[in-house]
Amino acid sequence: MNPPSRELELAETEIGQLRELVANLRQEREGLLTSQQDEITQRNSMILAMREELERMQAAKQEAVQQALADSSQEIGHLNAAIVAMREQLEQLQHEKQRAVQQAVVEANEEIVQLKATIVEMRNDMERGSVSYKEELQETRRAAREEHKLLQEMISALREQLEAGNGSR
Repeated sequence: MNPPSRELELAETEIGQLRELVANLRQEREGLLTSQQDEITQRNSMILAMREELERMQAAKQEAVQQALADSSQEIGHLNAAIVAMREQLEQLQHEKQRAVQQAVVEANEEIVQLKATIVEMRNDMERGSVSYKEELQETRRAAREEHKLLQEMISALREQLEAGNGSR
């Protein structure tokens, strides 16, 4: 063979090898690109899933905050209503207390008037019946002395019984 044809053949072989190498490199590059694309797609899917989870968590958190605010608002409303009711009850009790005090003052004044009248009447009776009063007083003193004597006798008898009971033990 001819040297240029040998060179040509060598060049064609080399070209074939280079084409085959280029094809292999292309396949390898496409495989790498495909795997990179798969990895990118997978990561994008993960990012999307994480974003959705984050949004779901934020929505749940916001809902919990709203519920807590609603609950707090409702509790504040109940407490305000209870305060108003207690304030009204306190005012009513104060009014009732004032009425009771006023009524007690009126009744006390009426009683004072009645007592003064009774005192005047009793003083008049006492002045008119001082003799009978003295006799009643003497009778009361005598009855008290007799009762005192009787009680002294009962105490002595009980003491003797007690001592007799303690002595026999």
